[in-house]
Amino acid sequence: MKKTFDDIDSLIGRLKAVARQHERQHGTQPPPFAYRERLGELLDERQDPASVSDPNHPALEELVAASHRDEVFLQRVYRVLMDREVDQEGMSHYLSVLPRTGRLYVLAELLCADEARDSLAKRGAVIPRRGMLTLPFRLVGRLGPLGRVVRPIMRLCYRVVGIALRPRFKLLERIFELETNERVRGAMMRDVLLELDGELQRQEHRLGQQAEHAQQQQQTLAQHAQQSSEFAHRLSEQERHQPALFSALQHHRRAVERLMEAPESAQAALQGPQGEQLDQQLFDAYYLAFEDACRGSEAQIRQHLNHYQPQWETARQAGTRALDVGCGRGEWLALLSEQGFTPHGVDLNIAMVEHCRERGFDVTHADAVNVMRREPEGSHALVSAFHLIEHLPFDVLYNLVDQANRILAPGGVLILETPNPENVLVGSHTFYHDPTHRNPITPTAISFLLTYLGFSDVEIRRFNPYPEEAKVPGDDPLTARVNGHLCGPQDFAVVGRKAAPATENAPLETNAPAQESTQ
Repeated sequence: MKKTFDDIDSLIGRLKAVARQHERQHGTQPPPFAYRERLGELLDERQDPASVSDPNHPALEELVAASHRDEVFLQRVYRVLMDREVDQEGMSHYLSVLPRTGRLYVLAELLCADEARDSLAKRGAVIPRRGMLTLPFRLVGRLGPLGRVVRPIMRLCYRVVGIALRPRFKLLERIFELETNERVRGAMMRDVLLELDGELQRQEHRLGQQAEHAQQQQQTLAQHAQQSSEFAHRLSEQERHQPALFSALQHHRRAVERLMEAPESAQAALQGPQGEQLDQQLFDAYYLAFEDACRGSEAQIRQHLNHYQPQWETARQAGTRALDVGCGRGEWLALLSEQGFTPHGVDLNIAMVEHCRERGFDVTHADAVNVMRREPEGSHALVSAFHLIEHLPFDVLYNLVDQANRILAPGGVLILETPNPENVLVGSHTFYHDPTHRNPITPTAISFLLTYLGFSDVEIRRFNPYPEEAKVPGDDPLTARVNGHLCGPQDFAVVGRKAAPATENAPLETNAPAQESTQ
């Protein structure tokens, strides 16, 4: 008996030492003692609490089951000792005895039962310290009638021992509970972390798929936007060229109709003046298409012509008649009509003339200088020619400016617009897009011509510089000079006003040098 108590005291001492170490470590992993790992396995809630690891060689702590209820203790010892489940009668009996005697007494009493001895012998099971636990009961059994007196005393002793050991078993139960809770919390935490990790991986996978899908959609949208932009550009180009192509087609059709209506001698006539006339009509149709394709749409030209508002307001003070030489598609005629003028135009291109007449304008198909010679002196408030003078020989240009001065009323305005050769790219390249251009006209030359032929307030206005993105980057003087020559205004206009005649009471009006402005 003393050895059994010593073993239990030694076990409890070791458990107390482990508990103190556990408290100092504040919940860290306990030392890896074999018995602690063993008890942790016993307390695993996933196992049957009434079972032991090896029924043939159970440990004492397994049989005592300090951390379990009395019902579990009885189920466990019945399975180990008698190899069966506890019956209802035994369960009720020992549940009533345990509070008075303790588990060691019940364990010792069950070990003395014949059923337990037979079962253990049959299975070869070995119960630790069985002799020490059962010896008192065996001695009492041999005392005969005296045993009935000693047995209550033995029960009392076991009860006292059980009561004395109960606090120690409570401490053992507390240690088991702490360890069990720690293991359960650790297992739960691992399960939660694994689940969270799995969910994060699934979320990352879904986000990756969504990001990939969004990127694909963005690429698709970018492709659609690019295709839409290209389609819109092609459509715009087609819309811009459509009037020119349609006009060319109409003039070709009319030329063919006139050829079909000609008499049988048409083949011979094609070698004479009629053939030359037909060739000129075909060329005129081509040039109208070229104007539409290269000069810009009528809306763009109309927007540019609004820059001449100061000139038409000055001219309107001298009257309302206006002549546009080389009127082309009639953009300037339309604008002058809206501003209260009575404009008429003249052009050698029959396709242009028919186009303007279809729009309701008064346009003559003839040589401009001859038409001007037939006009009365001082009969017009405004004479204009847009992108015409670069097509003319100098003698024709001279006569055109001279006749303009004659037919303008005093205070009337002359506007001549032409490509600007001050821009090197214009003078050396873009000027020659039009095969009918003869040579560029410089601002100095045309300004002197207007001044020489009697115009006053001669002014140079410059338009349409290259966009900023086309310029050479930099802000130094050399870069500014290079940009001025390469990216400066692509067009300029010379503007002159007819001077009022001198009177006896007024001095002659002098011709001031040409003023220059850039827009």
